Amino acid sequence: MPKSPLKLLKSQKRNAPPPPAESGFDVPKLARSTLNEEVYEELKQALISGKIAPGSTMTIRSLAQSFGISIMPVREALRRLVAEHVLVLLPNRSVALPLFTPERFHEITRIRTSLEGLAAEEGARHVTPELFDRLTRMTKLMETSPNASPADVLEWNREFHFGLYRASGMPVLVKMIESLWLQVGPLLNLQQQVFAAEKISVYVHHHRALEGLKKKKPAEVRAAIIGDIEDAAKIIGARL
Repeated sequence: MPKSPLKLLKSQKRNAPPPPAESGFDVPKLARSTLNEEVYEELKQALISGKIAPGSTMTIRSLAQSFGISIMPVREALRRLVAEHVLVLLPNRSVALPLFTPERFHEITRIRTSLEGLAAEEGARHVTPELFDRLTRMTKLMETSPNASPADVLEWNREFHFGLYRASGMPVLVKMIESLWLQVGPLLNLQQQVFAAEKISVYVHHHRALEGLKKKKPAEVRAAIIGDIEDAAKIIGARL
């Protein structure tokens, strides 16, 4: 007796050869997204390090020319930073750093002392000899490089802080701190100008932190980092 059409179809499916495996390609996937991410990270680091001064405005076209790329990845990176309230979109489609009120700055400073104090204390429990040497080197560079640009000094300062924070092994905490630095980073330019003009030395707090690391006293490291943030905040807050 011949098979019914339904049974015949099922039999053909069972006996059919498996579909050919998809072949992969040895190239980066989503190249545009990768470029978007690179531009976003570059702009983030420039903001965190204070390389972009308060009041600065940027256009998509000028940034694209600086990066030597098309405007699409720059537009996407700026869109993300606007969504994160790091930049504001102006009516002429350029972007700018938002205005900082004393109240907003005071609030962020209080949050920073809590989060960064925790990260410093936890990081102090896991600092390796190699990291200790790097933190010492960053502090020495800041103290002994009179001809260094403010951008270089701010970068060494960032390396000192985040080197210590990442040692905590708490990536969520570090990400939260990074978000706050994105907002206050431009004000560090103002801080650095005051330090240079008045020959203020703030590295005493870095030395206190290093001493706490040497003595294996995480609480002292926490206190040193909080003191560093609060002293800098007094200078910036007085000029907002």
